[in-house]
Amino acid sequence: MLGGCASSAGTGTANTAPPTYALTYVAVGASDAYGIGTDAPAYESWPSVLAGQLSDHTHLLNLGIPGATVAEAQRTEAPIATTAHPDIITVWLALNDYAAKVPLATYQTQLGALLSTLVATGARVYVGNMPDLTLLPYFADHDQTQLRADVATWNAAIDSVIAGAGTHLVDIHADFAELATHPEYLSGDGLHPSPAGAQRLADYFAAAIHP
Repeated sequence: MLGGCASSAGTGTANTAPPTYALTYVAVGASDAYGIGTDAPAYESWPSVLAGQLSDHTHLLNLGIPGATVAEAQRTEAPIATTAHPDIITVWLALNDYAAKVPLATYQTQLGALLSTLVATGARVYVGNMPDLTLLPYFADHDQTQLRADVATWNAAIDSVIAGAGTHLVDIHADFAELATHPEYLSGDGLHPSPAGAQRLADYFAAAIHP
């Protein structure tokens, strides 16, 4: 999903000026960034909503790939991000690594490498941590005590990597706790954000970027 949030009205002639963007925003992520769970991913994914909140003239490159792990994002998404001259980059990648049983130490190393690559672009980089998985019906058959412990351990590791990379934490774990009283923020699969949930995710990132 590669798209500009703003377009420039033109006459259709050959000398129409190209659009002028206030900033370039790159979303690095997985299925939630792509928009799985929404009705119209190109417009309702949380990066698309966030792009509109950042500026009326935001150039959005949504690189989200369903199923992507941090290692895949480093291979396939980071090379595009580094050539886009981004002003802002968001990263939300943890759940697929956790589900794939990637060792936490491996995940930490790979996330650190990814963030180093993205920071080198000169962009401001905002990284989401793992939500409370006990609030997701998708994980209802898991040991809830173990699930809470795992999330706490992974988020501590994510915090450490973020601090070391000089990037900014977006505390999805704290913010998305409102799922407990807003089940409509999840789509029917009990895992991915609904359009309403995508809106809230965009709000969390926007609040971190423009507090």
